[in-house]
Amino acid sequence: MKHDIYKLADQYHLSESDQLLLQAVLDAVEQQAQYSVREFAARNYVSPAAVIRLSKKLGYTGYTDMIYRLGFLVRNGDRNKAHTSDINSFIGEIPPGRIETFLDRLSLARQRTVLVAGTGFCEPLRDFFVRKLLVMGYPTVGTNSYEVYETNALNAGLMIVISKSGTTDTIVKLVADAKRHGVDIAAFTGAANSPIAQSADLTFLLLDDNILDDRNLTANYFYARVLILFEYLMEKSLDRSDSPAAKPRPPLP
Repeated sequence: MKHDIYKLADQYHLSESDQLLLQAVLDAVEQQAQYSVREFAARNYVSPAAVIRLSKKLGYTGYTDMIYRLGFLVRNGDRNKAHTSDINSFIGEIPPGRIETFLDRLSLARQRTVLVAGTGFCEPLRDFFVRKLLVMGYPTVGTNSYEVYETNALNAGLMIVISKSGTTDTIVKLVADAKRHGVDIAAFTGAANSPIAQSADLTFLLLDDNILDDRNLTANYFYARVLILFEYLMEKSLDRSDSPAAKPRPPLP
C-alpha cells in the first residue's frame, strides 16, 4: 500500500530518495517483516548508512527505534480501520452495491467536474466534501449558483447534494437543472420520499433524529452521519485506487 507521507516529507524536508526509502520502511512495517538494518538496506539497494540517516532525519535514535515507532502508528491505523462495524451501527447498513455504484460514478467524474450543493446547516458539510475531494484529485466545485447548473458551464459529470429534508426549493431546482444536462446525482438526505431523493440517481438515506425540528434546535446526528458516511466512502475510494487490479469501469446504464 502506498502511504500518504506528504506532511512528513514537508516537515522533515525529505528528498525524493528519502521518500522512496520511507515508503519501503512503511511497507516492511506493515508486512511485519523482521529485517536487520543490513538486510533491509540490501533489499532496497541502499547502504545501511542511508537508512540510519533517514531515521535520524525523522527524529528517531536509529533503525530499530524507527521500525518500532512506525510499527505502532501502522498498527493503530489498522485498529481504526477495524471499527467498520461500529460505523455501520451509527450510519445504518448501506448496501455494498450502492457504495460500489457511487465509487464507479465518482471515478467516471474524475475527468470532468464534481459539483457539490448544500445550504443552511448542510453548507459546512458541502465545504468539507469539496476540500476532501480536491485533496483526492477530483476537480470539484461547491456552489449553489443557479447559473452553473442551468447551463452546466463546468461540464459536470456528477453532482453531490446534501439536504436533510430533501425539499429545499433552491436545491431542488439545482438538481432538476443538473438532471436536464445528464449529470449523475448522488444525494445524502434524511427523507426517502422527498423530491431530491426521488430525483437522485443514487440516494444515501440517513436517519434524521427529529424530522419536525425545522430550525435544528434539538440535538440531531444526521449531519454527523453524513460526514462519517462520506469519510467511509472516501476510504473505500482509496482502497480501490490502491488495488493493483483497479481499472476504470464502464459507464453505468
